[in-house]
Amino acid sequence: MNLNGSVSATSSTQYKKKMMSFLIAHEDHIVLHKLKHNVPITPTDIEELKRLLFETGDVGTPEDFERVYGKQEHLGLFIRSLVGLDREAAKKAFSNYLTEQRFNSTQIQFINLIIDYLSQNGVIEPSKLYEPPYTDFNTSGLDGVFQDKDADQILGILKSIRQDAAA
Repeated sequence: MNLNGSVSATSSTQYKKKMMSFLIAHEDHIVLHKLKHNVPITPTDIEELKRLLFETGDVGTPEDFERVYGKQEHLGLFIRSLVGLDREAAKKAFSNYLTEQRFNSTQIQFINLIIDYLSQNGVIEPSKLYEPPYTDFNTSGLDGVFQDKDADQILGILKSIRQDAAA
């Protein structure tokens, strides 16, 4: 950090590495476990997450965090975006939907790509489903691969996954 309070690229990168190491080291903490496994979190969980992150001093202060990552309206969502979503939890979120009816191989590949993305990034914005690589299946993305009813169900599942991390 330089004297005017801004974060250099090097210190920002170092901070992000420190944060990821901290999150990995504490992945069994109840709140991080909930975020990783798509268990709904509460406002109390968010307070516990703040305590875990900032009271130990291991990753600095809330101000350090904001300098690097910016103001995060939904800390749970943001932390999930760093740690990702457990692949089995992502599959489970879609399991009822997938067993309700038959899908063709393109539709199954599309859902698997969503699950892959969730595993890496924790949440997915619906708009991403209308961009590459999803448009590689059909230029209309989600709407070109699924009927309206099915597309709405997929968006509902993604909304639920997001809400579980938002408290």
